[in-house]
Amino acid sequence: MFRFYIALWASKLMMGFYYLIKKPKTDMPGLLACKMCPDFLEKISKPKLTITVTGTNGKTTTSTLLNDFLKSNGMTTSFNDWGANMMAGYAVNLIRGVSLFNKPKVDCSILEADELTLDTWMAKIKPDYLLVTNICKDSLRRNGHPENIFNHIEHTLRILGDKTTAVLNADDPISSELGKDSRRVYFGMSDTMSNPFVNISKDIAICPRCGGQIKYDYRHYRHIGKFKCASCDFKTPQADYMAEFVDLRNRTMMVNGHEYPLISDTIFNAFNVLSCIAMLKELGYRDGEISGFLSTQKVTDIRETCVEYNGIEYYTFAAKSQNVSAASTVFEYMAKEPSIKDVVLLMDEVQDKNHPTETLTWLYETDYEFLKDPKIRRIIVGGHMYLNHRLRLLLAGVPEEKIFAVEDEADIPQCVEQEGIDKVYVLYETDCVSKAKNMRDSIVNYVKEGK
Repeated sequence: MFRFYIALWASKLMMGFYYLIKKPKTDMPGLLACKMCPDFLEKISKPKLTITVTGTNGKTTTSTLLNDFLKSNGMTTSFNDWGANMMAGYAVNLIRGVSLFNKPKVDCSILEADELTLDTWMAKIKPDYLLVTNICKDSLRRNGHPENIFNHIEHTLRILGDKTTAVLNADDPISSELGKDSRRVYFGMSDTMSNPFVNISKDIAICPRCGGQIKYDYRHYRHIGKFKCASCDFKTPQADYMAEFVDLRNRTMMVNGHEYPLISDTIFNAFNVLSCIAMLKELGYRDGEISGFLSTQKVTDIRETCVEYNGIEYYTFAAKSQNVSAASTVFEYMAKEPSIKDVVLLMDEVQDKNHPTETLTWLYETDYEFLKDPKIRRIIVGGHMYLNHRLRLLLAGVPEEKIFAVEDEADIPQCVEQEGIDKVYVLYETDCVSKAKNMRDSIVNYVKEGK
């Protein structure tokens, strides 16, 4: 234990230094602790409640809602809210929650967790709950096939056993199969009549039990919906928390007979709210407490912001590059959203300059075809991948005259229309929040200057 305490004290000292220089959101103290003591995550004390949130999409929104609700209800929490969802981030999260003598000083830790490395670290932390939002097609270079992610999460749940409750998406034919040896709680949604578009690539093509054909009574988006196998008993499990009615336009949802507000008009955020409700109900909170809290919430600024000028709304809207499911779902939302709009694509990560093959792969699995919608007046692309985006849009059937491709992103503002549109959406990779906001503000300033 001597080595552990040296690591704990050294990391707390480093944490204090980063607070002093006003850079508290860093995982460096966690890296130091785990370097000095390889079994640090196992030895550090945990609070009375530990919740891990993982899955391909929705981790940040769901874990933020859970953390903010618990804090608003008087609980003290620790939360890796700066996106450090691997070993070092977990360590910093837990370091914040203990005293110098390794005594818990918070009521709960919320751990947003990377799904690929889950089995390496969560077996040491042993959370009380593991909430899985979904499993979808993601970065091929990093995550491979969705089956690979399933195997990592399933291995985690087998190690944790029945002491960890799995909170699962009943409408996901992939992640709903997780945790057969665990206590399982399901959330699901009835038909929203949203008429989802058909995707280029499928996240799951055949029944995982018998190889038969999966059929749907209805889908919400991609492979998420009420499913059944034509050849065996594989089907959507019974949901413990069922959204019987969802009104995206008015942003309300009825779950087990009680109405809850939604934080946006997107189906994927409706699922994030539903998963949060399921988790909070499992913890014993009342409907009124949860709905009252949700009425005060909005999508985190990391995912969406909006400013208005001269009758036009200018949005930043997260659309993860390399994440086929996330990008396609946002493109579908753009097509169905009823306003007349321009769309700016800023979906290139700086680190991708070293991996051009990966970048090209995700482009051709993502549903750029959805952007052909006539309500989208112009699509403006810039940056080091601008010609690849342009080619992909052309192959998707987007008319050439609607595509404005510029290598220098500083030239983007002059390509955005100033009349005849209701909204401008700047779609960006989630690692480039500041870049997207700067671009949005540059467009607005360009309009204000009357250029």
